Amino acid sequence: MNRSRNLSLLALALACAPLPVLAQSVADMGLPGDAKASAETDAEAKRKALNEQQAQAARAQVEDNVARERARESSIATEAARQEREQAAYAEAVRQHDATVQDYQAARARWESANPACKRNDPVKCPR
Repeated sequence: MNRSRNLSLLALALACAPLPVLAQSVADMGLPGDAKASAETDAEAKRKALNEQQAQAARAQVEDNVARERARESSIATEAARQEREQAAYAEAVRQHDATVQDYQAARARWESANPACKRNDPVKCPR
């Protein structure tokens, strides 16, 4: 059992061992000088193309983020304006209610002072 464990550990170690680098430098390939320069130029062009692709993607992401931020700020402003309108309408409704209650209380006080028999619960002398 110990031997099978050692073998499985050895197999695992071999599987995880770093593989030799397959890519060789241009100088190691034995290419002529023009081919070396061409390979370097191709690699440089490929690198620049990939960098430009990434830069374009980053610019697009930034533009998208800016557009989303503007939309968010617009939504927040719209919601704040709506809340202000609703609060103003509520305040006006409360003001009108309070005015109506005050008018009622004043009218009731005038009526009670004009009809003292009603305040005493005298059904004969209280006008209907």
